Amino acid sequence: MKSMVINRGAISILCATSLALSLAIPAITSTPPNRTAPVKVIPKATPAKVNPPATSAPVANPPSPTSIVPLVAVPTLTPQILKNFPILYGQLLEVKLTPKQQQKIGQRINRDWMTNLGLRSNVMQTLAMEPQILRGTPAVRTQLQAKLVGELRQAVLAGDIDALWLVSFFDAAPKNWLAKGQPPLTRMTTDMSAEALCFMVNEVAGRQIATPDSNLRNSMAIKIANEYANIPPNVKEELARLPANWLRFRDGEWSQRGEDFREQMRIHWGRNLEAYIPEIQQMSKLRAERLARLKADATAPWDRMNSLQRQAVLQKPDLAFQNGVRLMAQVKPVQLTRYVDRMQVANAVGNSPTRYSVRLKVK
Repeated sequence: MKSMVINRGAISILCATSLALSLAIPAITSTPPNRTAPVKVIPKATPAKVNPPATSAPVANPPSPTSIVPLVAVPTLTPQILKNFPILYGQLLEVKLTPKQQQKIGQRINRDWMTNLGLRSNVMQTLAMEPQILRGTPAVRTQLQAKLVGELRQAVLAGDIDALWLVSFFDAAPKNWLAKGQPPLTRMTTDMSAEALCFMVNEVAGRQIATPDSNLRNSMAIKIANEYANIPPNVKEELARLPANWLRFRDGEWSQRGEDFREQMRIHWGRNLEAYIPEIQQMSKLRAERLARLKADATAPWDRMNSLQRQAVLQKPDLAFQNGVRLMAQVKPVQLTRYVDRMQVANAVGNSPTRYSVRLKVK
């Protein structure tokens, strides 16, 4: 199977604000023109009927002044914030940031300040905690650190690439590694592995049956950490790149590519995972059988079709596939923690065929 790596651009979360304008529009009234006495003419002329000018259509439910949505004020990014935050952030994470790292943090904040609400919130929240960070007890600082890091990790899973970048400074510290290696294993890698695994299972099943909850994330962390020493170097590299690569794939390429691409990836994932997860075996088989029928159809040569043509074929009714789906028992939510111990997790989420790029050719 060919290796696949994402090389798409980074994902940012934009902060959208809106201002609803409430304009009181007075009703436009018309006054019929004064009619003067008609000039006596024989025969007497009948004055022409004058229609009053059309009035403007009434405004339906005009907004009241109390319904105006105020414009969200963005705090001013001052030189003092750019200087103080990197220092304070390093102290909160208990990570000694180099001057170059502090400079990069300042540059990133300056770049994304207006567009990333989450980034601004983290910066302002951290600055507000300065007294506790500088003068609080070790227990207080540990609590603050855990809260901030936890919020950053949740933001990453939601798609915030800036949060991934910020938490990477914490994960890079040796004391925070889950396992040593080249590169070392980090918690963000195992958390994203759990998210990717659930995404794959749900796509194969065709419905939401798996959730990357804390139990699954913890199980994935233990499993991969225990196996990390024996994982091949190239798979370790893929796992290290997984957080950023998966976000770009999930939030970008997956929706941008056609159904042909998505269906063939579901079949790849099914073949990788069906041996470990009974709940997806039947659906995985149905998908693979349908693709085999399409490829064997001499009247529509699959290998000579482009992506749009294949997508059109996939969208045509397939009675065998549809009947199989109807006959298949409703799949209940699955707890993947039951299967993690016997799965080859690193290969499932960090190795071929789950490496992707826009140049991917799936046949």
